[in-house]
Amino acid sequence: MKNEKKFKYVRQVKMDSPYPKDKLTVHHLWVDVNELPTGIPTEVNPRNINTKTKVYRKIVDGLTESDNSFFINNRGILIAAKSVSVNAIDKVLSLDLGDDSVQSKSLYGVLDGGHTYHAVLQNRKNVPEGTTQYIHLEIVTEISNIDDLAAARNTSVQVSDKAIAELAEKFGFVKESIKDENYANQVSYRENETDKRLDSVDFVRLMYAFNIFKFKDIESVSNTQPISAYSGKANVLKDYLENYDRKVDGKIEKNNDNPYLKIAPLLPKITELYDTIEKEMPTAYLESISNGKFGRTKGVDVKSTAKTKFSNEKIDYQISQGLIFPIISAFRALLVEKENTLEWVIDPIEVWNETRSKLVNNTIEMSRQLGNNPQSAGKSSTLWSQNFDAVNTAKLQIQLRKLQEKQN
Repeated sequence: MKNEKKFKYVRQVKMDSPYPKDKLTVHHLWVDVNELPTGIPTEVNPRNINTKTKVYRKIVDGLTESDNSFFINNRGILIAAKSVSVNAIDKVLSLDLGDDSVQSKSLYGVLDGGHTYHAVLQNRKNVPEGTTQYIHLEIVTEISNIDDLAAARNTSVQVSDKAIAELAEKFGFVKESIKDENYANQVSYRENETDKRLDSVDFVRLMYAFNIFKFKDIESVSNTQPISAYSGKANVLKDYLENYDRKVDGKIEKNNDNPYLKIAPLLPKITELYDTIEKEMPTAYLESISNGKFGRTKGVDVKSTAKTKFSNEKIDYQISQGLIFPIISAFRALLVEKENTLEWVIDPIEVWNETRSKLVNNTIEMSRQLGNNPQSAGKSSTLWSQNFDAVNTAKLQIQLRKLQEKQN
């Protein structure tokens, strides 16, 4: 179901990106707090609402004062939207927030100002009679990297501290799975471990991308593809933490049905695959476009300091994750559960060798169709489905070939 909000505004200004090829737009509005619509998703905001803080109480106090200064004293609300349409005659704005899927909620909604949004909805009835309070809304469309924007705007409190600290205490089985890898001592589990080149969340995102329990279907619809592994770090982290524990008879206990317990042992092979994709994408690209120039692809940078993410091997190009995640996630098609354990039906490196030119061509062509935008490619459910189908088809062909060889 489409999630669309319509509301009146008092003033509205639209600003386009200063970069001619960038489709990003920003709408600034003054809105009567009584017109602020309910039901705007907040999942994309990495900060949990805490109504007991001084900051929250200060917001409420400012809202319920009679001096008409709330609109300028409060920072307002930053909203990511799929699209915006403005009826300038009636002064009504229509806000398209996608649909009710998990994917849409990880892309659209309140990016910053979640406490303000909550405080206004809960307390606008307490604005003194005869006083009208306004709020500043900043609505952004065509955001290339929603995580970076959310992190940059949420600066008054380190929004990920609590989640990262919690993750550090609930990462034991993942540490065990990667303890023999050469990067094991290069993973940071807390915010202040700045000397480590890898982040624990990197592994959560990869496990999310291979979660065949959450993403079982292969149909080309957004909520069957783990796109949040690329586009929504906060959403992925939330899923990991929610699966770690469960409430039984009012008590919190460890969840033995946690899907990540089964996915974690696959991380050594998944990280090997990730590095292999990084190393071999240039060659795979030339296999399908012999006269192509991989280094001119948007999202690919020639860097003398470039290295593979996990094994830290020198490579020629730094490649956007928007081009990598739609490829690597496709290899979850090779997983099967046997006796409560996940196994590879076929070694993913073997399947990569047979599908790499197709997967890379699919991905780069989709990026070009979407305006040479690797971020848009990374969020394209069509691309993720195409690549998944390619790996699934290759799996069946290899299985058939091996069966025929065995019979001969």
